[in-house]
Amino acid sequence: MSRQKKNKRLNAQDFYPTPQWCFENLEIDWTQFSSAHEPCAGDHRIVDFLTEQGLSVTHTDILEGTNFLHWTDHTDLILSNPPFQLAKEFIVHSINHANTVIMLLRLNYLGSISRHEWWKLNSPTALYVLSKRPSFTGGGSDATEYAWFVWDATDRIPRGVSFVTPPSDKQRLRDNRACQIALESIIDEIESNEAVFELDALLA
Repeated sequence: MSRQKKNKRLNAQDFYPTPQWCFENLEIDWTQFSSAHEPCAGDHRIVDFLTEQGLSVTHTDILEGTNFLHWTDHTDLILSNPPFQLAKEFIVHSINHANTVIMLLRLNYLGSISRHEWWKLNSPTALYVLSKRPSFTGGGSDATEYAWFVWDATDRIPRGVSFVTPPSDKQRLRDNRACQIALESIIDEIESNEAVFELDALLA
């Protein structure tokens, strides 16, 4: 999900690293999943985390030339921070290809008249609210609240609203630095391959 300021994206491709504490502090037993897929792997931080939990993990990423919306396999779990502009498309595709889907989204994504009917048919089974606003750039957060939205067809994740433990000072400092480095690296790669990595290519 992109970080925005006054409704302006800070990079046009919506690539932002997820602070590790956001998924590290989720009170979910990852060992109950047999396999996982990360749709927009970025610097592979979620891929590495799930692999460390013992899961067999695959991934796609437009920067690596693989388009998630063209991915047709099936997996037990999808965990991701999707690009803001394509969040709905990523959710729909994920629900069709995984038993459990967990996506990091703005809480106000629940709003919008254009998504009203869609939400009625695709209501999340659980929400994990981030009480601490995450910093995707390592240099401060935006004025937006976030949550992990869950669609679970297996009842392995308790239904209802839960709250993610805020980061410790050690986690916060670690993640701020890691996000700064990752974002700089990703932006450099995007700028050097601008014609290849246009976000609109995801819909091709």
